[in-house]
Amino acid sequence: MDQSSHIAEELYKKNLELTERNKTLALLRKIDEIILSKVTDIEEVVRQIAQAVVAEAGLKAVYIFLLNKKESLLTPHGISLSKSINDVDPNLQRAMFSVKISWNDDSNLIIKAIKERKMYQTESLYNLFKSIINEKACRKIQDTVDMKSFLIYPLVAREEAIGSMIISPREENQPYFAYQKDLIDRLPEVISIALDNSLLYDRIQRANLRLMELDKLKDEFVSLASHELRTPMTAVKSYLWMVLNKSNSLDPQIRSYLEIASAETEHLIKLVQNMLTISRIEGKRLELNIDIVNLFDLVMHSYNTLKVKAGEKNITITLLPYPEKLMVSGDKDKLSEVFENIIGNALKYTPNKGSVSIYFTIEKNKIAARVSDTGPGISKQNLPKLFQKFGRLEEAKQNRTPGTGLGLYISKQIVELHKGTIKVESEVGKGTVFTVYLPMV
Repeated sequence: MDQSSHIAEELYKKNLELTERNKTLALLRKIDEIILSKVTDIEEVVRQIAQAVVAEAGLKAVYIFLLNKKESLLTPHGISLSKSINDVDPNLQRAMFSVKISWNDDSNLIIKAIKERKMYQTESLYNLFKSIINEKACRKIQDTVDMKSFLIYPLVAREEAIGSMIISPREENQPYFAYQKDLIDRLPEVISIALDNSLLYDRIQRANLRLMELDKLKDEFVSLASHELRTPMTAVKSYLWMVLNKSNSLDPQIRSYLEIASAETEHLIKLVQNMLTISRIEGKRLELNIDIVNLFDLVMHSYNTLKVKAGEKNITITLLPYPEKLMVSGDKDKLSEVFENIIGNALKYTPNKGSVSIYFTIEKNKIAARVSDTGPGISKQNLPKLFQKFGRLEEAKQNRTPGTGLGLYISKQIVELHKGTIKVESEVGKGTVFTVYLPMV
């Protein structure tokens, strides 16, 4: 053979090899696309992978079985053939696609491959399914699709068996280079990882659906419990008020006990109301009765309500007037709840003889309502916890400051429903400033 003929032959081989390697890369990309697609049903994912392997790698057939540990069964999830088996008896087709192999059938070659974590090879389909399909039926399927041999690979992910992959390759009398066998040897590992990711996603998705169901049940329970608790607690509060205010002959000690009971009942009613509000917010059922509201008048109402509490702690509370009307679009009751929470918090954490100031500014078509206190301040690492549900700070827990950690969470949700925001600035030892921003009208 002259040199030019030799070079031409080598080029032909290299081009053929390059073509086959490109097919390998195309197949691996295709498997990635299937896994990363929006298809989440594991049956469909496995079916598409099996079809892609046969189409891109030019194999005779691919069977992908997955292990159902709960039922101790190996079942086909993806079967793809290079030729149609429409001419085969329909009953035989159904039998082929509904094969179930017992995990305890150690004589089965597929089970042996998985348990021993090694590849097996056979020339007879009957050797794979002899406990399920008779020899004549297996031979008919094998002849129809022209399958000469079968490679049985275990599918293993994270040291755990997840199934098996059976490949019927092309005959070796066709161009069958080492890299083609290398592709077949690599496929089980690639497909194991792909299927493991898909199975994990499927489990996570089902777990999330279950969590959503439980979350809905929780909301329904909280809503029902809150409704059922609020009525008797309101009755208890009313009777305690009547005893305390209509009786002139109460023993001082008994009066003291009843006052404590009244205060705790009020606290419980507030907690129940907060739970009901949270349930409505998170279930997107909180209704806003929108109206045009003068924000200054609304805050002044909260200020007047809480002045008594400030006087009890000898705290100076100041509401600075604003020369213009501060009109916003909002639910008067819900916004009042926001400012009662914020001003109430400022009074709660401000020490005796401290001060709380409330004042307004207008910034970029938004009204900024600020509540400033001379309390202990909040460290930077604790600031993100303020608006979390049940997000009470360690300092408050250690000082046994009463509270549930729900007020600021609810306030933030209500303000955001009004297309506003809440900002907090604080420095340890120098107090805290809460600012509520609401759009002007």
